[in-house]
Amino acid sequence: MTTPDTLSRLHPRTAEVVQALHDAQEEMEALLATIPAAHREAPATDGAWSIAQVVEHLALVEDGSGRLLGNFIKQVRDVPETETDAIAPTLEDQRIWDASRSRVAPEIVSPKGQLSYEEALSRQSAARARLMDALVAASGCALGTVTRPHPALGTLNGYQWALFTAQHQRRHLPQIAAISSSLSS
Repeated sequence: MTTPDTLSRLHPRTAEVVQALHDAQEEMEALLATIPAAHREAPATDGAWSIAQVVEHLALVEDGSGRLLGNFIKQVRDVPETETDAIAPTLEDQRIWDASRSRVAPEIVSPKGQLSYEEALSRQSAARARLMDALVAASGCALGTVTRPHPALGTLNGYQWALFTAQHQRRHLPQIAAISSSLSS
């Protein structure tokens, strides 16, 4: 759980990213709480993913980001972070959260549709908790010095990968709302 006390003890860059991950998760959970249970696993009217499949997709992305972050942390465990500049402005030009731009998910993070809504949400929530716990444990490590290319965004450092995860989740919130709305009509 992210508390003000926990955040105040973290390196500023880590605190920024952990707060973004926490806030995005709360936003998604608040939205999902408004979705009728009957809509959560129902197929979308246009043949797109169901809400359960969107959440499964988010779980797959979270797992991948968590594994990548774990590898980054191993590389910089003993390297102190010297930068304190905010991370969010470094991704502003990427507009990953712009839901109006359609993207095709790579096969590795495409939902298989075999999980119930509850299973998908449980996996996504657990993956998010692991990601945040890893960041908290690595606070002060130079995650800004390790990079890996993202298929759509180019080269991202460790902080950017974690922040992208929150922005990616937020990008799917209008999609979830639209799926539910289409099922109501």
